[in-house]
Amino acid sequence: MSIKPVRPERRGRRRLGTENPEVQRRLLDAAGQIIATEGWPALRIDDLVRRAGLSVGTFYLYFDNKADLFVQLVVRHTERLRARLREAYAGDGTAAERLDRALDAYLDFVTETGPGFLHFRNAGNIETTVGPLSTWAFGQHADDLRPLLETAMAEGAIREEAPDLLAQAVLALHQHIAAFWLEHPERYSRQRIKQFLSDFVAYGLSSDR
Repeated sequence: MSIKPVRPERRGRRRLGTENPEVQRRLLDAAGQIIATEGWPALRIDDLVRRAGLSVGTFYLYFDNKADLFVQLVVRHTERLRARLREAYAGDGTAAERLDRALDAYLDFVTETGPGFLHFRNAGNIETTVGPLSTWAFGQHADDLRPLLETAMAEGAIREEAPDLLAQAVLALHQHIAAFWLEHPERYSRQRIKQFLSDFVAYGLSSDR
């Protein structure tokens, strides 16, 4: 699926007959490195292509502008995170144990992507060809999480709720707390954040309540 900003800044972009995945990977990798160390606002196309060992002209063969680059980075990160979470969801153990593994995978990803994660939280709701970008990303993760929550309900680990709403609520809670942690790393350890999220979800969704 090709996801694009709805109203990109216009530039006379030449089109490639066949795009080279390796060139696109180099551009996205370089962008990710800049964002991780300096943040998205500091990213300049000239610096990006220099780091990637490419030309400005090559950049515009693959992306319309910075907004298009941002969307493609979010799509890429969404798919990478989905792969990690799906692996955790599909492993052995109870639903609670698999959710615990998924939380570790999520916090690993948040730690690795840091500034990029925060910028997406703050600016990710841009309009694209599949609707608001953050809504699309949440929807992908909710689709993956929902079956595991349904299993947890069937096992009696959590009470019966609307699975779609529950998946959205759990994801929103995790994103907000993870962002708070990144913005205030001196206040809480990773283990404290993980314990809070685990306890909050377990208590709030307890089948005994």
